[in-house]
Amino acid sequence: MKIFFIFDETIKQITMKNLLGALVLFLAFTVNASAQETFKKVDEKVEAKSNLAALTEVVAIQGTLGEDLFRLFEYKYRNLNENLSAERKVELAKIIELKLRATLTAEQMQSIENKQGLLKKLTN
Repeated sequence: MKIFFIFDETIKQITMKNLLGALVLFLAFTVNASAQETFKKVDEKVEAKSNLAALTEVVAIQGTLGEDLFRLFEYKYRNLNENLSAERKVELAKIIELKLRATLTAEQMQSIENKQGLLKKLTN
């Protein structure tokens, strides 16, 4: 009779371990799925056009400069859609700002800096 009691207890322990393991896996996948849902990708072309429109309100753009800047902003949003870490986002903003400074004249950059929040919008 004692052997059946030990066997019954062993079965209960195995069942409880399996249930606990299944619960832990369920919670892990639930947390992982909800973490992925919080990041929203944006349409690169639409956002690049809005950045270019904000820039053209302040600075006159001529020739192929508009196409070059559009590709730069598209590059920015393509990278931001990869869900970068905070450090990578800061580095990307620095790169975009340096490319803007290399592309535009000093007067154009001064106009951008004088408009409240425009440089931050263009680089972040």
